[in-house]
Amino acid sequence: MCESTVYTTEGTKIMEDTISIKIDADTIDLADILNQKKQLKGHLVEIDLDKHRIYIDLENE
Repeated sequence: MCESTVYTTEGTKIMEDTISIKIDADTIDLADILNQKKQLKGHLVEIDLDKHRIYIDLENE
């Protein structure tokens, strides 16, 4: 399987086993293998396909 773990740029884990990421401007929608969803405000910074890690710079609310 090709799930990834999503982290903040500071290294805080946001979601494990992520299978879907949709980006619309500064809104990022995540879904995992159990179809649990999260919506974040921020920007995608890095995707490491080798280590299955995704990094997001979250906007301060």
